[in-house]
Amino acid sequence: MDERTPRYRTFADLTHDQQDNLLAELYARGASLAELARMSGLSYSWLRRRLLKAGVELRSRAAPRESPVAPGILADEYRDGASILAIAEKHGLYYKRVRELLLREGVELRPSTRARPDGR
Repeated sequence: MDERTPRYRTFADLTHDQQDNLLAELYARGASLAELARMSGLSYSWLRRRLLKAGVELRSRAAPRESPVAPGILADEYRDGASILAIAEKHGLYYKRVRELLLREGVELRPSTRARPDGR
């Protein structure tokens, strides 16, 4: 290999501007922010900031998927005494998602029973 042949370079070998150009190009071709974050070693939020600073117009996020369980069923289980965590585990959902669905259904949430750091 002579000196005119470019050597393989890693993402870290590129200048900041070259990195931003590459990220913008890959994003324009359809790569997701999560994919670009893994490829570049940057955090999702840092990558997002760099793309915005570089003038890239980000695609909107996909609409949240519908719950595999009717929110009314989740609300009934909660009103019958099940905890948010128990409902989430039972249906394979995230705690935050169950809480969000309950609030959307107009359910008044009970106070948390988790122990507080101050012992109250």
